[in-house]
Amino acid sequence: MKDFQIGTVTLLVCSYIHLAASSKTNLTKQLPDTPKKFRAKPGNGWCVDARGLEGSARRFLRGGCWSAQNLCESDPWCVAFACQDTSATGTSVIYTGTDCTSNCENLQWVTNPELITKATSEGVVTWANSTCYVQSTLSSTVGAVDAGSTSFQVQDGSIFSVGDEIRVFTELKTVTQVSGDGRIVVFTPFRGAHQAGGKVLKTKASPR
Repeated sequence: MKDFQIGTVTLLVCSYIHLAASSKTNLTKQLPDTPKKFRAKPGNGWCVDARGLEGSARRFLRGGCWSAQNLCESDPWCVAFACQDTSATGTSVIYTGTDCTSNCENLQWVTNPELITKATSEGVVTWANSTCYVQSTLSSTVGAVDAGSTSFQVQDGSIFSVGDEIRVFTELKTVTQVSGDGRIVVFTPFRGAHQAGGKVLKTKASPR
């Protein structure tokens, strides 16, 4: 599986290639100042966890892959989407807490998209030709994050830059400093305490 990064070429030269389960190409579409990368999970269908369960906070929409990607890229709470093609008439699903319509109380994927492991259409044959894309631009906290603190350490600080907007657990923050050892400083203090190993997701790139 390969990551894809949003670039700077115009939408007119973008393309989406839908391949069978044996060979997938990652979706490409342009959206400025969007740092998210998505990884296509194995299988075909909507997104599921290791147990084959899908019941996470989500909302369905009328539209193909480009519509779903556009919404997920611009939504700091969206961590994944599943779609079938680029047409405007298809049905897609985005996994987010924003404007959620189903299983809204289950935010496990929103706080940890690594729980999404594959795609399946078992029991939902209408999703048999769909692909599940999951955000992969993230890292994990090394230690606990204390309430009132403005700094924490992550396993991989190289994906973050000063000015980036990030989501740490359920708190949105702006990065003011990044050290070589993965220490990150944010503009405002944390409202609550958070345990070690939580996911830190990049949601918006710093202005260039």
